[in-house]
Amino acid sequence: MNEWTIPLPKPIDQNRLDELHSVAGRGPVLIVTHENPDPDALAAGKGLAALFEGTWGIPARMIYSGLVARAENKAMLRILTPEWEYSQELSRLEDYSAIALVDTQPAAGNNNLPDQVIPNIVIDHHHPLREGLKLVRYEDVRPEVGATVSMVYQYLEAAGITLDPVLATAIFYGIQTDTRGLSRGASAIDQAIYFKMLGMIDHSLLIKVEQAGLSRDYFRAFSQGLEAARIFGRTVLVYLGEMHRPDFVAEIADMLIRLQDAHAVLCLGYHGSTLYLSLRTETGGEDAGIIVQAVIFPPGKAGGHGSMAGGQVPISDQPVDLLVSKIERRFLDIMGEVGRGEPLLPNNETATLHLQ
Repeated sequence: MNEWTIPLPKPIDQNRLDELHSVAGRGPVLIVTHENPDPDALAAGKGLAALFEGTWGIPARMIYSGLVARAENKAMLRILTPEWEYSQELSRLEDYSAIALVDTQPAAGNNNLPDQVIPNIVIDHHHPLREGLKLVRYEDVRPEVGATVSMVYQYLEAAGITLDPVLATAIFYGIQTDTRGLSRGASAIDQAIYFKMLGMIDHSLLIKVEQAGLSRDYFRAFSQGLEAARIFGRTVLVYLGEMHRPDFVAEIADMLIRLQDAHAVLCLGYHGSTLYLSLRTETGGEDAGIIVQAVIFPPGKAGGHGSMAGGQVPISDQPVDLLVSKIERRFLDIMGEVGRGEPLLPNNETATLHLQ
């Protein structure tokens, strides 16, 4: 018997649904996710809105902030989850019967919900568990699950909601990207839902998302990222400098963790007034969420688990090179690496190193 055919625990029962319904109220419910949302966040929000509307007739409004700039993510937003609205600021919060955070937590530093506003509902899979969760009326945070949308699907399943092909495709792609096709941090729950969705998706829509066109700027930035990479033993450091979009650190880190014998990759770059970090570790290796918490320092915030983590630090008045230097040194000390490293690309001495 394959692992994904083994009966799994069903943590969402009628009591949990009734509790969520009670907290959601009459609607509308405001659904918010983290800045620069990824496919997992976009799919989870759409799934939660479908649960509210399809089960209890509760309307929901989905708002994101930051940028959706990665080609595949832009295609997903346009094709699979167009219900999301963009707004950098949240206003008239009193108009909603409840506020729900998906794929993020209160005061995590990566969403635009004011710190003094306590959400009514939180559904997330990231580590660490934030202190503010104690004040949330309905919270479901499970770091052992590979994708938040897998958790949201369990609510849809418990409520008996029939998925249309677009929502099924969004759920499938959210799991696929967050677990790198079940190869990174996937639980048995993610595996079971992934294969269940495989028989329900619209393959033509999935192809349009996965094969979204890439601009010349992307290839220029990617080339610069490879040129900036330096290898310290079995650890890779990359400082991209100013980036054309904030989520590019994640793309570079995703690629370089595939470097033969690499145990960990830390990629840094700034966009606007914020320094962004993306950390990847080899599958089955050290916990990226624990490492990133040790690397970052106030007022920066970070989170993650398994082999994937990220964070951001306001640059404020301090020189960005000095900030990068501190983080790089902390990371290399934690990984037990010394020396100045060597460029990834041969005969390339232009890679930027900020260690002092």
